[in-house]
Amino acid sequence: MKVILLENIASLGNKGDIKDISDGYASNFLVPAGKAAIATMENVQRVQAKANKVVKQQKARDTAYDKVFKSLNKQNLVFSGRVSDKDNLFKGVSNKDIIVEVKEKFNLEINDNWFARPVSFKKVGKHSVELQLPTGQKIIFYITINSI
Repeated sequence: MKVILLENIASLGNKGDIKDISDGYASNFLVPAGKAAIATMENVQRVQAKANKVVKQQKARDTAYDKVFKSLNKQNLVFSGRVSDKDNLFKGVSNKDIIVEVKEKFNLEINDNWFARPVSFKKVGKHSVELQLPTGQKIIFYITINSI
């Protein structure tokens, strides 16, 4: 009997695989346990459509990550703020400030979890920021802080 695996089974195969197995194993264990479905034409088409949808979503995510990488890598964002007599900002530049500035300047959404380390710049000057995308790409860009 041909079945479509609905989950990964170590001795048999991975989710979405179509396997030819014994009738007893399929009808007594796999199908009742919800681990497999009989490979009718309708079920096969549904599984293939679902797999195609997942591939499209992954390509869209990868395209979005590439856009973030190409837009931000080696860029410079400028912030200004009031400073004390020791050139310290009264209000520092944080992750959230950078996220807002990237959204306004580049129209890109970046996630707070992508920052390699928490950002809290309080000194006037140029600072580097590192992001790590879920795809593993690393982005380094710069923050320049000027005094008002």
